[in-house]
Amino acid sequence: MNLRIAAAVLAAVALTGGYGPVSATPFEASYAVSQSGLPVMDVQLAMQLTDASYRLVSISRARGLARLFLPAEQRAEVQGGLAGREVRPLRYMSEGNWRSGTRRTVVDFLGGQPSLSLQEPPDLDRYPVPPDQMRGTIDSLSAFVRLSLDAAATGRCDVTGAVFDGRRRLEWSSRTVGMVPSPLPGVTAQALRCRLESRLVAGFRHSDNPAEAGRPREADAWIAAPGAGLPLMPLRVDFPSTLFGAMRLELVRVNRSGE
Repeated sequence: MNLRIAAAVLAAVALTGGYGPVSATPFEASYAVSQSGLPVMDVQLAMQLTDASYRLVSISRARGLARLFLPAEQRAEVQGGLAGREVRPLRYMSEGNWRSGTRRTVVDFLGGQPSLSLQEPPDLDRYPVPPDQMRGTIDSLSAFVRLSLDAAATGRCDVTGAVFDGRRRLEWSSRTVGMVPSPLPGVTAQALRCRLESRLVAGFRHSDNPAEAGRPREADAWIAAPGAGLPLMPLRVDFPSTLFGAMRLELVRVNRSGE
């Protein structure tokens, strides 16, 4: 579970309108990422969900010393269609400004199957994900849209799947821990606590030890509506990072677009 996956958790679960019907009202949310209390990254999200479609945009910016080894800015976007709780991504794009230059990835879903349309520069440090490992996957943002729809409909987060981000295939799962008190001051609603797990299965770096790089990585998310008239969204996500150790994302503010 890395910063990109954690941002996906935020973006997708924040789309739901509660344990009931979804809302077409666009929302914007801001999160702070920290390690041992030190700021590492800011994440801004813009999202919209209708009965038939979804669109998410996330922009993350590194702060402080994290600028030395994280992209100065990372943008990800997905657009797709919905059939009930079934997600049907159409196009996933990501772009990041690293010290070594800009990296761009575009994945188009043709007939429901992913196709790597653009990768700049080519990722020569990784073994490419073979076509048979791409089949049946969706992008990471869409995967958590699926999780969010299940949480909204059932009040639980028991979901499994596989994602392809243009460079790697990961298998992921989520399970319900239970309803717990909110971890954020000022939020009185009970929170749904979910345990998330991801595991790299293809797209290893040439220098990776597959046993270490492929071991499961866990995260915990606390999900609730932060106020009256606001949608369900993560209040906090705790997750590991190979660079930093334990990381934390926390909700800073949320509002309907245009407010």
